[in-house]
Amino acid sequence: MQYIYRYDIAPHRGGAFARWVVENDADIRAHAVEGWEYLGTWMTVRGFGSYQAETRWEISEYADLGSGFGDDVSQRLMGEFFEFVDRGRPAEASLMKSVNNVQILAGA
Repeated sequence: MQYIYRYDIAPHRGGAFARWVVENDADIRAHAVEGWEYLGTWMTVRGFGSYQAETRWEISEYADLGSGFGDDVSQRLMGEFFEFVDRGRPAEASLMKSVNNVQILAGA
């Protein structure tokens, strides 16, 4: 399953955010919360999309959603990350499964 977090970046912070993501990529991966695998962060191009950026994580089971908040490095990175997120607009989170693994309820 993929946990996808879509958000806007605080005004005038796009370049700093992109640099922060690149500079911290190895630590984000190495200090991911147990059961979570960092797949990357993407930014929209030329205004396409409803949000300016999204970050994706792979999780294998629903229990991973409650697996804690990680170590001290993970906590520091999370705090730094949210300093870049625009708090003036609500973010959006999705939990997606491959169509090969989805069970559809009758009538849906």
